[in-house]
Amino acid sequence: MSAAPTAVLNQAFHGSYLPEETTFLLRGLQMTATPLQERERLIQSGSRHYSELIGPEDAPTRERLRLFRECLENNGRQLAQDTMDLASALAESAHEGEVTITSIARAGTPIGALLWHLLKKSRPDLRVYHYSISVIRDRGADFAALRWIQERHAAESIRFVDGWTGKGTIATELRESLSTKPDLAVIDPGLWTPLDVCGAARYSPNARDYLIPSTLLGGTISGLVSRSVLPRGEEDTGVWHGSVELSHLRRYDLTRWFLRTMLTLCENYSAAFPAPPNASGGKVRYELAHAFLDTLEAEHGVASRNQIKLGIGETVRVLLRRLPKIVLLSPDAHEQDAELIRRLAALRNVPVQAQIMPFAAVALIANVALP
Repeated sequence: MSAAPTAVLNQAFHGSYLPEETTFLLRGLQMTATPLQERERLIQSGSRHYSELIGPEDAPTRERLRLFRECLENNGRQLAQDTMDLASALAESAHEGEVTITSIARAGTPIGALLWHLLKKSRPDLRVYHYSISVIRDRGADFAALRWIQERHAAESIRFVDGWTGKGTIATELRESLSTKPDLAVIDPGLWTPLDVCGAARYSPNARDYLIPSTLLGGTISGLVSRSVLPRGEEDTGVWHGSVELSHLRRYDLTRWFLRTMLTLCENYSAAFPAPPNASGGKVRYELAHAFLDTLEAEHGVASRNQIKLGIGETVRVLLRRLPKIVLLSPDAHEQDAELIRRLAALRNVPVQAQIMPFAAVALIANVALP
């Protein structure tokens, strides 16, 4: 079990990004990782919330790096185009010449840093900033971090950015948690993403379920920070959510290499003005996704909806960091993405089952036997 975390008071930092690219509004914590099986048992039993624990994060293997580079080769151009389009939409939404990109740590962090560069280059008339904060399922957004931003920037300029959507959990948390705080009511809770597979985003240029390359590497492509942590009893106490510095992975860090590579790919595309139409499926797509969730729960006897992860990005995260029971793979999935999923599943001895469904891939997390 993780030892009780020790923390530094609220102090912004930049991880392995340049200071102007990204500012993390996360407290530095020191925690011991909880082994995977034990972490799943504690979470599923209700003994601990997932945000109170961190799992082991080791150096990426040669095979995972190979998969990452293949994915970047296959999907990097699509991500470049989608991020360029997203940057155009953000520019059009600027409030009095200001855009305050507020990415969701840590899947949203590389996208936020890339957007910062694109907007600084394409729209030098705008004041553009990038912060990365925590939003946690069932516990909401980091209100203290948002108040810190609001003291320094127009609240109307804040734009929440994430890497993708799955079930729409982060979008829901933003909307519902911000609605409880009158002093943050001016902030638009909408989520802006390069792709939106479930209809939850405020704006997304793409709804096709494809794999974003950064999904495969976690902290070594997101500034060397762990996913966010919120120790029990610290909800809405005025301190920021926390994270752990992954200094032991510094020699494997590809954060700035990935950023440079994506910026080079983006040079092949022109910024679209006006921005392309919003591709998010909205309410219709969201209802379809959640009806499909209901079907999966009944068919597979899943104990909690939290154990179902929709979309290829979430499926990869389960294969890398959780205890997967089975992966469902659509025959309509892009073949190169599908092959990557099969290879990851084979590494974990996880069965892959073909299923016609409205997502490229879905992962079900195993029920862990409780004492």
